[in-house]
Amino acid sequence: MKLEKKLAICTTRRTPFAQIAKALGRFPAHHLGKMVAEDILKLSGIDKKNIDGVIVGEGFPFAPNSARVIANLIGLPDEIPALTVNQNCVSAMEAVVESARRILLGEGKLFLTIGEESQTSMPFVIKNARMNKKTSSLDRLLALLPDKLPEGVEVRDLLEDGLADGETSYGMAVTAEIVAQNYKISREIQDKFAYESFKRAYDATTQGLYDPYIMEVIDDEGNPLKADEAVLLRKGIVENPSRMERAMLLFDNPGMKWDQFKQKYGKDLKNDIGPTVTIFNASPRSDGASGLILTTPERAKELGLEIQAYLTGWRMKGVHPNLMGIGQAAATLGLLQDFGLKPEDVDVIEIHEAFASTATGALEEIRIQTGFDWQKRFEEKKINTYGGSIAIGHPFGATGIRLIANAIMDMKHDPSVNRVVCTACAHGGVAGALMIERA
Repeated sequence: MKLEKKLAICTTRRTPFAQIAKALGRFPAHHLGKMVAEDILKLSGIDKKNIDGVIVGEGFPFAPNSARVIANLIGLPDEIPALTVNQNCVSAMEAVVESARRILLGEGKLFLTIGEESQTSMPFVIKNARMNKKTSSLDRLLALLPDKLPEGVEVRDLLEDGLADGETSYGMAVTAEIVAQNYKISREIQDKFAYESFKRAYDATTQGLYDPYIMEVIDDEGNPLKADEAVLLRKGIVENPSRMERAMLLFDNPGMKWDQFKQKYGKDLKNDIGPTVTIFNASPRSDGASGLILTTPERAKELGLEIQAYLTGWRMKGVHPNLMGIGQAAATLGLLQDFGLKPEDVDVIEIHEAFASTATGALEEIRIQTGFDWQKRFEEKKINTYGGSIAIGHPFGATGIRLIANAIMDMKHDPSVNRVVCTACAHGGVAGALMIERA
């Protein structure tokens, strides 16, 4: 939908994104969100009483209501409402949209909006333990571990379960390979796209372009961390691109053979170009949080807030769960239709790189439907100008606001950029797209 009244985006900030179980591993998601919230309050200088609500997006929430917990921890007035939304990898986008809806409905004028995720904190669980008398208490369960669990009682990894719901969709790596096969996106194309993500993110980081948006945190060894951990760890790839070729193929190793992949998932394949998805052309598992203030332009002016950009519209769309990455094309095309625009009318596209195959597959679907020459625009650095999720990391619930921060960077460093589409796909086939315009 295209908004009749634009909304102001202010004080966009985030933690560095860290590798799973590394620099930020000791913090649960709501503590990462709390850090960002406190940082936004400090930088903006707004009085806590001027916040009309807190909306948090989290892909796999474990606090009973992270938004309310954060509001309490940072000392907001008790009467302020707080809501946590869960929309998998577009949770931060949904949080922004929910804040916008509440403003448009007159429920408030200024909302603190956070996206967060700690993949490190996602637990291993014992499924169905309470249903069996032998494991119905913690003491009984511990007495049976590790190898005496009764039939039907399982130890589960909620991170792996979350990436494949076990009911309606395959795991995310499988959906990425299906997209690569169906759109004939070779490993070479994916590796080129991924390498550019690494290089652009590394160059922007070392040039200090990310500094205005990333707060400093203390890592697990007591050292200050001011840049995305995965970006710094990939310096060797940036300096030696041939390392991309040596990355392990996800579906050509002893545990995930390609012929087994075809046998199990062949009904969803239109083509067979061999395995393509690797550990280097996929986003790393990550921890982190991001946030912003969403408000009316009038309220921003009253409070002396710098308006970094405007939110002028959004569109949420869905596709089949096993083609999840293509949802970005559906959401983006729907948003452009709402605005009466063509892809060429957008100055930059910030697209989520869950995998290189899903980002390029969505762009290829846009090309098929509209003729949009995405490869040319990518070469011109009008797509993911300063790198994307493959390089930066992907804490599920935080990425949507990270994309907005990158859109603000696009406009800050290039006067010709006035309109940016941010788009992301998510587990289950849901996807979102936001229209961000120059202030």
